[in-house]
Amino acid sequence: MSDPELFRQAFRRHATTVALLTYRNDDGAPVGMTATSMCSLSADPPSLLACINRETRAHPEILGKGAFGVDLLAISQRSIAYQCGTPGRDKLIRPAWLARDAPADGSPRLAQSLAHLECTIDGSYDAYSHTIIVGLIRSVWLNPVEAPPLLYHGGVCGQRVPAAGRVERFHWEIGGE
Repeated sequence: MSDPELFRQAFRRHATTVALLTYRNDDGAPVGMTATSMCSLSADPPSLLACINRETRAHPEILGKGAFGVDLLAISQRSIAYQCGTPGRDKLIRPAWLARDAPADGSPRLAQSLAHLECTIDGSYDAYSHTIIVGLIRSVWLNPVEAPPLLYHGGVCGQRVPAAGRVERFHWEIGGE
């Protein structure tokens, strides 16, 4: 395959929950990086994979810290995903987004996320333009409030629309009945 745009278009058809990798920068400020290339690896030991482009500011910071958090985002956190996922933008996590009851010695945890996974880096492997990070999950926080996940699909962040809703929206958009 030689067409990177065709590759991107194919994977835009893969729906996934948007995750925010969280860490503290050298000044101790909470920072986030939106990631859609993250998945579970094993339940024994609890672990995950996260892929980070080596050209991002987050790459050397996360690898240098040896630890990071993963927040699975709810639909209400779309603005956070865009803030932390737009190239060249400030990636600082706003104080209003943070959980007040999160441990001070861990990675930043978002107040409204669906879950937060506290990870240490067990290994990393360079693959083409990215580094694959193996994170050992040291603790898990689950939000007791159920909320719909923020999904990445078709190049945008949103939520799953049931088939009936898609048909209704399609007819409305083309002026049908």
